[in-house]
Amino acid sequence: MNLSTAREIVLASIKSNQAIAAKGARSSQYVTPMLWGVAGTGKTSAVEQIAEHLDMECRVVIFAQYDAGELAGFPILKDGKMFRARPAYLPLEGEGILFCDELPQAPVANQNVAAQLVNERRIGEHKLGDGWSIVCAGNDLSHRAGTNAMPTHLKDRLLHLEIEPNLDDALHYMNAHGVRPEVTGFLRFKPDQLSKFDKDAKACPSPRSWEKVSGILNWGLDEGAEMEAIMGQVGLGAASDFKAFLSVYRELPDPELPLKDPVNAPIPQDPSVMYAVCAGIAYRVNKTNSANFMAYLKRIPQQEFSAFAVKSAMSRYEGLKKEPALRDWILSGGAELVL
Repeated sequence: MNLSTAREIVLASIKSNQAIAAKGARSSQYVTPMLWGVAGTGKTSAVEQIAEHLDMECRVVIFAQYDAGELAGFPILKDGKMFRARPAYLPLEGEGILFCDELPQAPVANQNVAAQLVNERRIGEHKLGDGWSIVCAGNDLSHRAGTNAMPTHLKDRLLHLEIEPNLDDALHYMNAHGVRPEVTGFLRFKPDQLSKFDKDAKACPSPRSWEKVSGILNWGLDEGAEMEAIMGQVGLGAASDFKAFLSVYRELPDPELPLKDPVNAPIPQDPSVMYAVCAGIAYRVNKTNSANFMAYLKRIPQQEFSAFAVKSAMSRYEGLKKEPALRDWILSGGAELVL
């Protein structure tokens, strides 16, 4: 499934858990989602976005970074009896998401501690607060991410969601977080380079690694050093394709020309150039030039370019949704392209 569907399911599970808590129902009725997917697909970001959407805390605990004794709470003596100290990561008050990230990377002993947490909502005698929902994430054994086999009793206590990289999800996230148009334009032009897991490669493309490439482009490196850095982030094949697209993007005469003169600005015939132009102008859309932006897009005969540009611009500039020019474009047939 794509990340959007997984977010929808996780959000529904949290709302259900809140209703269960309000009724004082049994802990076994709570549902705990487990997001599976290759590294860099956005699992962690998705959970953080859900917490932000719900205006609640997201407390991350990485079980692989503790030993089992720490997770369960260190033994303490009181009045000649042994108790366990309450783990600091286990909240009692308030509302939020307790995010158990990289769970399969933890040793089996640690996963056994997690099994009690997700099933009984407690660690030993210490309960998790009623306002908190648990979400887990991690990589499968086949992803070669230092993963350990998950005990069957823990598997049985989780709602398993298999995440596949999705271009629309990735571009929406990148546009909303200021990723450079060179990257988003390239990925729309070459969607097969979004994610290519290779267990034998030191670096391979993923949504996360492409976001890092956007940062590399800000370093001001010379062409040779820049290529080496990008290759070290996404691998040789993806970096070579990106370099070719980057050359096209950087040779555009004036990336703002369609926003300045939408009636006379040229409409490129080469798809790679057209994607570069659309990514560039979508990156620069604001209230003052949105009408020109839409006027230029109306001249483009291929609808997929207009849809890409509008989706990108809407993710970067939320005010575009209120602009009359966009409403006119939607009413004239654009709705089915972007909605």
